[in-house]
Amino acid sequence: MKKFFTLIAVAVLAFAAQANELTVADGLSYSNVNPICGLFADTEGCLTQTVYPADMLTDMNGGNITAVTFYTLNWYYETYGGYTSSDATDFINFDGAKFQLALMEIDENGFTEEVAFVGATAVATCVPEFGDTEVTFVLDEPFAYNGKSLVAEVTCIETDGDWGQTYFFGAAAEDNCSYYYIPGGGDGGADAVGISKHMPMATFTFEPGGVTPPTPTEMTAAPTFNGYTEDGIHAYFVQINETEPSTIYYRVQSPDGEWTEWAEYTEVLAFTGNGKYRVEAYAVAPNKAASYEIAYEFVVSPFTGIEEMTADKAVANVRYFNMAGQEMQQANGLTIVVTTYTDGTTSSKKVMK
Repeated sequence: MKKFFTLIAVAVLAFAAQANELTVADGLSYSNVNPICGLFADTEGCLTQTVYPADMLTDMNGGNITAVTFYTLNWYYETYGGYTSSDATDFINFDGAKFQLALMEIDENGFTEEVAFVGATAVATCVPEFGDTEVTFVLDEPFAYNGKSLVAEVTCIETDGDWGQTYFFGAAAEDNCSYYYIPGGGDGGADAVGISKHMPMATFTFEPGGVTPPTPTEMTAAPTFNGYTEDGIHAYFVQINETEPSTIYYRVQSPDGEWTEWAEYTEVLAFTGNGKYRVEAYAVAPNKAASYEIAYEFVVSPFTGIEEMTADKAVANVRYFNMAGQEMQQANGLTIVVTTYTDGTTSSKKVMK
């Protein structure tokens, strides 16, 4: 019975080639085991499977795969230079077999026993020609990739010729990521089955799209408002506070009834023009729906100055309280200032220090 050969060296498993392409398993390994089973690819029913782990394919999440390309050892020589062999094993050394590519997503990262994964969807066929250094399957319909480990299955479905040994370029893997099955062992004997750690280099061509994230059902907690004035300044300030970590958006209706565009809230809002204002706001937390919109209305009144406001009145004492009602020695942060006059009247206002 013919023997299979795999040479494994240092491997770099994945890199992004360019927009809408992802090349994986670009290393220093080659094998006649897969993705097309070297010596016996001319045997109908010959099947190989390779598992590409999910963490290798994250750049393709949500994409639609449109083509898959595998590479022979001679592709490496032609691309990077160095030794170029006249040996026919370094490129496609067969003419006349049709191969079928099937894809499926699984949770596993490899094979724990010599049993194939069942259920792959046939997506493309290809007839490699003698002398080729690449094998490209162009998919009949795009295959939506949803983020799991991906099984690439190649099966010989027709044959008309005699396959000579061909090596495919790739990388070493930590787990048994490749499987092969050859009915009758390729020479009329017992079926040949095996697994290996060789991962054939592959380029996945894909289009953006694929999976649409589910619509969030949980709503973000609505933000809250805090309004205040500062002593001696003709202005009214509005602070919008998040109830949970989120991005807040707001808009303002001015006294003339006009609305501003929705904008992201970043700092306290200040109003100096006299009249009635309305502020509306909502919040959006990660992976949640937007909150309900909340509104805050207030009036900016003409400023007459402290002297005018306290004319004919003498201040008896001034006391400071925080928002919890606790008295403080002096204003600090958002503070309620209570002023008592000698005529017995009092006034209170909220200030920010």
